Amino acid sequence: MKYYLMITGMVLCSLAGYASATGCEDNIVFDGKGAGQVVFNVTVHTSKGYTCYYCHEKHGFSSALFEMKKGSDTITMRKMELGSSCGYCHDGKKAFSATDNLSCSKCHRK
Repeated sequence: MKYYLMITGMVLCSLAGYASATGCEDNIVFDGKGAGQVVFNVTVHTSKGYTCYYCHEKHGFSSALFEMKKGSDTITMRKMELGSSCGYCHDGKKAFSATDNLSCSKCHRK
């Protein structure tokens, strides 16, 4: 089942043209400003049952958390603190808190 979800996520990324920052294979890397690159691990998220559609096409939300077009979203720590973008799930309840200082290295790589 996990393998199927991983493949589904990768296929959806390909079909949607979402070859984002550095690709949609396993890791998507974003410039994390001075805090170090942010590495989004596609496999970790798809293994939990999420596909690209879940966050990019309004699945389960009143509006999409992220646009499908590369560079169309500005993701900031402030937005996450307010429960937007990654902070919607990474709130310390559904998933580790994106704003907990002890969790910085879970996303940011120096």
